[in-house]
Amino acid sequence: MSDEHADFDHPASSRFGTGLAEAPLVLSQELANTIGIDHLPELVDLLGQVDTAQHWIDAVVPHWCASLGADDPHLVVTAAELPRLRAVRDALRSVIGEPEDARGGALIAGTAAIAVTRAGAHLEPVGSGASWLASAIAVEAASAHAQDSFRRLKLCHQQRCGVAFYDRSKNNSRVWHDTATCGNQVNSRAHRARRREQSS
Repeated sequence: MSDEHADFDHPASSRFGTGLAEAPLVLSQELANTIGIDHLPELVDLLGQVDTAQHWIDAVVPHWCASLGADDPHLVVTAAELPRLRAVRDALRSVIGEPEDARGGALIAGTAAIAVTRAGAHLEPVGSGASWLASAIAVEAASAHAQDSFRRLKLCHQQRCGVAFYDRSKNNSRVWHDTATCGNQVNSRAHRARRREQSS
């Protein structure tokens, strides 16, 4: 994790022990990691209930806004907003991956305002609730694509995992969010399969 985010409570990503992405992909990684893991009941879907969704938003959004110099929209989660928040997350997760990944096609759309200050110009999300979140993710994606860093936000290739991680490797070649766990599991299965083939 970079020093810039060292004091940032990232409740979704920290559950999986993965470092936080570099700006401008912090909010995107956090949203992608609000998922639950079916075979690990303690890792619940943070957007599954109003209270866990509100806790996540209260921990993440104000810090993200402060890092941009944008106004905190003070999002309030309602039961009606939960499916919309999950839809934004699902759309984001469907476009994360390798450039040759053919899962793309989801649309993340939002409205943004251009803010100009003495320090420069930047986009700010507009809207409320899930619409604001979609706008914020679209702003991040646009900035990351401009910096050629969006391709570094990936989903773990371990089939039962799917954690979003930021690939800091020089050649952008990582495929697991944690080599010691997910990587070893995949490699061990492949090794056992090879031994079975050799013995038959």
